[in-house]
Amino acid sequence: MEVTLARAPIEPGKTDRLREWYAELHEREDEVLETLRHEGVYTETAFVHTVDGDPYLYVYLEAGDVEAAKAAGDEEEFRIDEEHHDVLESCLEGPWEELEPIGHYTNPDRG
Repeated sequence: MEVTLARAPIEPGKTDRLREWYAELHEREDEVLETLRHEGVYTETAFVHTVDGDPYLYVYLEAGDVEAAKAAGDEEEFRIDEEHHDVLESCLEGPWEELEPIGHYTNPDRG
């Protein structure tokens, strides 16, 4: 199991658009699950957090192979992948920054 946590700065005034998009993803759960299966992603979680007045989107991924998952997502095999990339491109500014993982533990009893 591999994990990654990355963040990217959100353009001023675009935080609500990201929240709307993630709410839409929740409504389109079947499509989201289809693309997660294609990518080999077990968990993808998004967070918004403000640091020194600047909002950031944080994305946590748990996958068998994180780099392969990213590559599969970049293929945009599903329409929702293309839409997701379009929204992120319109709302984020600057590069993604990966945070250094220093510990990851999974309860073997997790369902």
